[in-house]
Amino acid sequence: MNFKSIKISKQIELALRWLVFLSQQKTRDFINLRSFCNQNKVSFYHLQKINRQLVKNKLIESQKGKTGGYRLKKSPRKISLLEIIEILEGPVSLISCPPICASKTCVLKNCWQNLNKDLAKKLGQIKLTQFL
Repeated sequence: MNFKSIKISKQIELALRWLVFLSQQKTRDFINLRSFCNQNKVSFYHLQKINRQLVKNKLIESQKGKTGGYRLKKSPRKISLLEIIEILEGPVSLISCPPICASKTCVLKNCWQNLNKDLAKKLGQIKLTQFL
């Protein structure tokens, strides 16, 4: 068997870096997205796209204006890796059975579903605070 690894996308990695950075702020000040991108040499437009989803799903909040920017809206203890992945990429699944596999007694389908549930459970237990 040649199983290399399950990969975390660049999008998830960038979102985690941004959320960890926001979590590490000592004050509740709003942080400028462009300054974070410049300091970390990441694409402003890529992070902006990710950021829109994080705001829409209420992980972070935004404020416009001279002192505007972004800050965490939700406690890092309440943000799970599963939540971040599902916001940006949809439901977690190692494999999805084809529609032709409708049998409830299919051994492979049951196995994959159990693996998917176990993976989702484990990712749900990993909180943002563990990255700090």
